[in-house]
Amino acid sequence: MITMTRARTMALAGLLLAACVPSGVPAQDLFSTLSSAHFDVHYQRGVTPEEARKVMEYLQSQYKSLETDLGLQLKTKLDVRIYESVGKFLSETTLKRPWRGALYQRGVLHLQPVSALLQRKMFDKSIGYEMAIAFLEESGQKGCPRWLLESFASYYSGETAGMTPPLGARLTAFSDLNQDIQEYPNPPQRDDVHYILASTMTFLVQSYGEKKAFRVYREFDGATGVDRVFKKVFGDEYSTIEKGWAKYIASRTASFK
Repeated sequence: MITMTRARTMALAGLLLAACVPSGVPAQDLFSTLSSAHFDVHYQRGVTPEEARKVMEYLQSQYKSLETDLGLQLKTKLDVRIYESVGKFLSETTLKRPWRGALYQRGVLHLQPVSALLQRKMFDKSIGYEMAIAFLEESGQKGCPRWLLESFASYYSGETAGMTPPLGARLTAFSDLNQDIQEYPNPPQRDDVHYILASTMTFLVQSYGEKKAFRVYREFDGATGVDRVFKKVFGDEYSTIEKGWAKYIASRTASFK
């Protein structure tokens, strides 16, 4: 028979255990938590507190940068989960391959082990990319097309630095980018897609200035189409911008003999 004292002890232990496990995470995969005004960083036993703090510090620096650049804020605290193995990361995200070091999915930012991200030299780029996607989620819900969201994320994260341009790309419409995003989910073709996405934002920045290129994401309201948003922000017709972009991409991916 369980005594009252022992029962209270077990109940208290259960409450403490529950406090370490973020909502929606299996109890057997224990998480500890670091919290700030904008983030709850949950990390498994195999992740050190120092690694978790490194992630928190980087997230906070990214928040300030994105808030300044985009003029946007996260509406709620971001739930961040750092897994102790690549296998657990893949299992929780249902990804088939580990080429992505992080993934923002349904309000949660999932991260591979910090040691793996650092070893593969993708800590900054992986987190930066997914943080940009998280910041722009509301813009996407209000009509911003996926290609425009990922163009900023690729550009902002600097993930394409050192990549080789895909030769002979034939793109005539911005909608071609949405098709490529869907058709090529994995490298090496995915690298080519991201190179063009980053080049798309580079084109907008060079053509209209960074202020306008970043402002465009604030103008989606759920009722105004992308063509009217472009006209309002950039002053040119959507078709004119598209033609200039297609010419720019062709020049960036030309095959020289």
